[in-house]
Amino acid sequence: MLVTRGLLLFLLSLFVFATVFVDGRAFSRRERERSLSPSSTSSTRKKRHRAFTTRFLPASPVGTHSVFKDEEKTRVSRCDERYVQQPLSHFAWNDVDGDDDDDDEAFFQTRYFVCSQYWRKDSPIFLYTGNEANVESYIENTGLMWENAEHFNALLVFAEHRYYGKSSPINDGDDENNKNKNNKLQHLNSAEALADYAKLVRQLREEYEDVVAVIAFGGSYGGMLASWMRMKYGHVVDGAIAASAPIYAFDGEDPPVDPNAFAKGSTYTALLSGHGAECPKKIQNAFKLLIESGDENDKIYLDVLKHTFKACDDIESPYEVAEWAQSALDYIAMGNYPVESGYMLSGKGTLPAWPMKVVCDEMMADHPNNNSNSTSLALLENLRDAVSIYYNATKTEQCFTIGDPSPNDDTKATEDLWGYQYCTEMFMPMETTGGENDMYWPSPWNETNEFRYCRDSYDVQPRPYFAQETYGGRKMVENFASNIIFSNGLLDPWHLLGVLETSNPRVVLVKMDEGAHHNDLMFSSKDDPTSVKRARILEVKEIQNWVEEARRKKKKKKKTDMSSSSTASTPPRE
Repeated sequence: MLVTRGLLLFLLSLFVFATVFVDGRAFSRRERERSLSPSSTSSTRKKRHRAFTTRFLPASPVGTHSVFKDEEKTRVSRCDERYVQQPLSHFAWNDVDGDDDDDDEAFFQTRYFVCSQYWRKDSPIFLYTGNEANVESYIENTGLMWENAEHFNALLVFAEHRYYGKSSPINDGDDENNKNKNNKLQHLNSAEALADYAKLVRQLREEYEDVVAVIAFGGSYGGMLASWMRMKYGHVVDGAIAASAPIYAFDGEDPPVDPNAFAKGSTYTALLSGHGAECPKKIQNAFKLLIESGDENDKIYLDVLKHTFKACDDIESPYEVAEWAQSALDYIAMGNYPVESGYMLSGKGTLPAWPMKVVCDEMMADHPNNNSNSTSLALLENLRDAVSIYYNATKTEQCFTIGDPSPNDDTKATEDLWGYQYCTEMFMPMETTGGENDMYWPSPWNETNEFRYCRDSYDVQPRPYFAQETYGGRKMVENFASNIIFSNGLLDPWHLLGVLETSNPRVVLVKMDEGAHHNDLMFSSKDDPTSVKRARILEVKEIQNWVEEARRKKKKKKKTDMSSSSTASTPPRE
């Protein structure tokens, strides 16, 4: 039977007021504890970290989409695309016959770009440690490297992370054979990627003999890689800019990681977006209404949600809608830049400047064209309109695929790969608690469910302590790290999981009060907040110090070598 829009609105109005609101106070029809399915919890974790995010932020820009106008998208064309052969595993001795170069199973090609427009002898390499996406996006968006290349006469090198973009050892046959694919996926991890980058740098130093220093750059997961590259391969890179790098997000830290940190960060961004505490409270009320007004057995309510949120397909659960909306809010918080940007959307559409303010404006709005007299329905419609700036950034969507957190097909491309990394080494505890802590609803971290999801999806068991044990966490940063800048924007939800304090004088911390996700790595704009401008100035100053330090060491070594050579060639006296 066809149900008209007016009838649906009427049903929701009756349903909500009869079951949820009494004396103006919302309450649940039944007291129950939510038991999330393994797939839904892990999906949410992957969405948030992609970006990690996959966003250089992740989560995963694919293609050559800049945050600037189309005519400025020329940076990839200014670089040489190259490939380097890498072993599937740098940490295993492969049993192969004949020439290793001909063994298709033990080796594969990873891609990198060399941009030599400003390169001069006795100058540095600026190396972008690619993260979980096609490396071309980072070429188009890493303004800090491009804008300072001429000053340093730097050779720009953008390395693509193994398995992403065009650097995958998986072929079409492997896709059809899941067992073979999973066997190859076991070599997808940060340790192998860092070894790839170390080998690449060695080859670059052989080709460009007069390199004075190598400075690693990275944002989000790429920022983690840049810092770990400096800490694990200090003889390979001379310094690292680690922007929005949540290296303290893993089990094993002291003090322990706060699973609620990311949700607190998103809430903080909303809190500072124009309406004070009213905005996150409105958002929280919308989620409370959405979740507590019905469940997966209330077919009428699910039909109402389908209509209210303009879903293309049937809704299976209110939580499906809630997680879909939450994912958008998290990405909007990460992408809360002062300029219009397509970065969080892989260039398919743009978010407005200060998009979280737009979200808050929508949540606080009293739309005169609202067709319902129900204030509860209006609240849900406001939530829909708020997340539409993310899911309908192109202004072309007629309906939404609820349950799919990807705003377009490009952002789906790397989810499976990042899911594997999440389920093995990048196992970050995350939860929402609602109440006074964040603007969402109670969804506690459930490691058992996450383990089950990972076994079902990838036939692997996560190693929660891998990152902390492998890279050292706080103890490494405090006692051994040097020549690293950890920058964090306080409007970026990841900042509470990054390095915000240290007693190590060789580690520099940069905080941007109005900065979003690795805002400092982006191209500069006249609209940049003062804290972001100041961050870039400080970063360039430190890079200059590192390069000069490396240059002095190189001259000293050369002088010592010449002295030794002269002494060796002088004949002994009679």
